[in-house]
Amino acid sequence: MKRASSGGEDPYQDGGVSQFAHRKLRQMVKTPLLQTEHIRLLEQHVDFIVADATDYVRAGAHEDGGVTGAMKIAHACEGFGLDMELHGPGPVHRHIMSSIRNTNFFELGLVHPNVRTTKAPVYLGYNDDLDGIDSEGNVYAPDGPGIGVPLDWDWIRAHQIDEGVLAEI
Repeated sequence: MKRASSGGEDPYQDGGVSQFAHRKLRQMVKTPLLQTEHIRLLEQHVDFIVADATDYVRAGAHEDGGVTGAMKIAHACEGFGLDMELHGPGPVHRHIMSSIRNTNFFELGLVHPNVRTTKAPVYLGYNDDLDGIDSEGNVYAPDGPGIGVPLDWDWIRAHQIDEGVLAEI
């Protein structure tokens, strides 16, 4: 079982999608479970909660329908008295975390004191490395327009491999 400071995250080989198995595990252990990293959108998250298959809920703007989807999941969790932890870092997640009360941990993921970022540097003046955490252990939501930080379009264009149109108006 993978361990987190608050409990176990996705302890089964199924990747955390079996509600029945996780409910049974919750009945057998005292360690809190953090589930739903590998399911998508509001309804599946609520199904997991109603099935008593998790103690904490994992969601993210990148996987669960954008900011609106993540906020819907956060509010559903709040209605059930559960906390929602965001999956991974980024300026969007900092804003979501700043706007809800039922969350506790900003997940950096894949960090090491001797390794700079493992993420593509698409944002100018933004840092999700260990040195981006202040002396009190805090990170802050950027306060610029939009998501708070400008995109590095030169870097993005230099690494572009294809282009397409998703929709025409």
